[in-house]
Amino acid sequence: MEPIDFFNLEPNGFYWALRDQFLSDGADLEIVQVSTVFGTTFEYLSVAVLGSEQHYSLKDFVFFAKIELPAIVPSIRTSATSP
Repeated sequence: MEPIDFFNLEPNGFYWALRDQFLSDGADLEIVQVSTVFGTTFEYLSVAVLGSEQHYSLKDFVFFAKIELPAIVPSIRTSATSP
């Protein structure tokens, strides 16, 4: 699988990625988000790792696949909320 170029990443998008330092280590892929907490232009984008409050540089990761968000599911009425 070919890595995704930094310039093709979408702000606020979720991706399967691998920390660059672990590429030859057999580490597991993890889900990350291209964060806009510092700004929305390319030079301010960072990487947020799920379950962590830390942000990393885009260069610390190799991105492999974008994770598409599912379509919004209509809310389901339960007997407690139905009229």
